[in-house]
Amino acid sequence: MALAAALVLSGAAGVAGLAGAQSESTDCSYPLTVTDATGTEVTVEAPPERVVTLAPSAAQTMHEIGAWENVVAISDRGTYLEGSEEKETISGSEGFVSTEKVVAQEPDLVLAPDIIGDEKIAQLRESGLTVYNFESATSLDDVAAKTRLTGQLVGECEGANERAAAFEQTVEAVETAVDGEESPTVLYLLGGEFTAGDGTFIDEIIETAGGTNVAAAANISGYKQISREVVAAQDPEYIVTSSEAPEIVPTVPAYNGTTAVQNDQLLTVNANYLNQPAPRTQQVLEDLSSTWHPDAYESAVESLGENTTAVTTATEAPGFGPIVALVAILLVAGRFRTE
Repeated sequence: MALAAALVLSGAAGVAGLAGAQSESTDCSYPLTVTDATGTEVTVEAPPERVVTLAPSAAQTMHEIGAWENVVAISDRGTYLEGSEEKETISGSEGFVSTEKVVAQEPDLVLAPDIIGDEKIAQLRESGLTVYNFESATSLDDVAAKTRLTGQLVGECEGANERAAAFEQTVEAVETAVDGEESPTVLYLLGGEFTAGDGTFIDEIIETAGGTNVAAAANISGYKQISREVVAAQDPEYIVTSSEAPEIVPTVPAYNGTTAVQNDQLLTVNANYLNQPAPRTQQVLEDLSSTWHPDAYESAVESLGENTTAVTTATEAPGFGPIVALVAILLVAGRFRTE
């Protein structure tokens, strides 16, 4: 249960997008005043030069929109990002945010996840820091909205708009590819036989990639334990785990008898992309859809690429699969425009 809680709190329930925001371009102008998840009006007077991120999805978003050089400190769970060794770490004991370490960085802006308690947010604000507390993400739309919002907050609107547009086009391409395809049944497992049910960010990833989440089908909502009886009855064709806990499928009859185990259809995806509502989530979408619907996925890649001659390995950065790469190329070529 402790492992499950850690995975959920550090990932899908962590730094998130602006829930319900529309997918549209944003402009950077200052001073900027926005209301955060605590109901506080946060004013950013000028583009911040020193930014501290309190959770990895915020750090990843900064990395993806071209604002990484302005990040001076990250949490210890963001050290997977390229260039993270140059950043200070603000995590204290047991991975929790250290107020003292954050204040010591003298940041112009702190990007905080919704899971950070109100008391911690208050401590940082009482120390004279400007803190924006994001709402939690439950959808892929939230990721795009949060990407654009982050760009506004840190003065990187152009990069944020382009990255959000690429993300949205990738989601649309995957949705088009799997439309009408027969959906395999899928179980996602955290530690302690916890799973992601209806209304979760991971549920939307599974469904968008063309799978049917057996936890949601069994009327499980949120992050809860799934009984072995339900697992046996639902008989998932695929079991998905994260790279943080790849070997957590119980070796018991209820699981051993599933189609997933019988056919060795156990998938491990990058936890940093699955559990963090941020732009690289699109790589998980591609990984899952290409596994479950290989022919449809390949057709989508070919369809995107047939009108461009620039299909190379130009986008080999982490988080970029074939569809993502092609979308990025087409964006550069001006085929996709941000309204």
